[in-house]
Amino acid sequence: MNTTPRLPAPLGKGDRIGIVTLSAPEPAADPAAFERGVAALTARGFEPVLGAHALGRSGYRAGSTTDLLDDFHAMIADDTIAAVVCAGGGKNTNRLLSGLDYPLIAAHPKAIVGVSDASLLLNAITARTGLVTVHGPSVMWDWAQDGPAETFEHFTAVLYGRPDAARIDAPLTWTRAGVAEGHLVAGCLSSLRCLLGTPWEPLWDGALLVIEDAFKPTDLLDQALTHFRDCGVLDRIAGLIVGESVGCEPTAGITVAEMVDEVCRDYGWPLAHGLPYGHTPLKVTLPIGATARLDADAEHPLALTSPWTATRQESR
Repeated sequence: MNTTPRLPAPLGKGDRIGIVTLSAPEPAADPAAFERGVAALTARGFEPVLGAHALGRSGYRAGSTTDLLDDFHAMIADDTIAAVVCAGGGKNTNRLLSGLDYPLIAAHPKAIVGVSDASLLLNAITARTGLVTVHGPSVMWDWAQDGPAETFEHFTAVLYGRPDAARIDAPLTWTRAGVAEGHLVAGCLSSLRCLLGTPWEPLWDGALLVIEDAFKPTDLLDQALTHFRDCGVLDRIAGLIVGESVGCEPTAGITVAEMVDEVCRDYGWPLAHGLPYGHTPLKVTLPIGATARLDADAEHPLALTSPWTATRQESR
């Protein structure tokens, strides 16, 4: 596990962005939406470059493991590609982890952006290489949907390395107020669970853990969070932020927030709810592996406190 942060180069207008599909064949299922997403990235001033299997379909995946790894590695190795953005999500991105070329990724530090199931790949890469990865909008779910302008503004600010991106404007509600600072581990709860006990498990010690999920009932998310507790993760983190749950229905009248508060009641670290990220249309972009501060009394209760991109001079 690499604990030394490695910073990706910042993006600039006109940069080439590689688009890859790493799990479900969502672009093949809705090519018109995929085209809208690509067009939206172009309108933002980027030059999208499609992976060979971005529009592929092979059963419930976009291609074989070899196909999808080849697409990803090609984008990483190509020094004309400034960042890699995942097209969407799925359920099987973890198929790729054992075949990832981590030395290649470390040797070509660039922003890698994903959400949902792709969040396990982001955290695995950060754990193994130290590279700060980016939890942010996808082509299919965000860029294609003409979502809130704030989503795309914050994405651009983060990837450009703009200092104002460090101040995250998000109305949080507090179960336990307090202050904590640590490196960000962020993603979909059920996807991050796939990293427990693997060689790609994140560094939990002192982490600010940010979780969310979508379209699952409370009792199923209870199972997942309890698994994290029983693996000792909740004993090691510095604070917990729970994102908005999209389509997560109460079980027996118990909401996700109530369940989280109950599972976490014996811990002393700060616990906040309501961060818009992940599956929400309005979402903040989070650099995984960067240091952030959680402070209930601050004007911006969540703020980045370490660099998350290299300077332009460093990245040359």
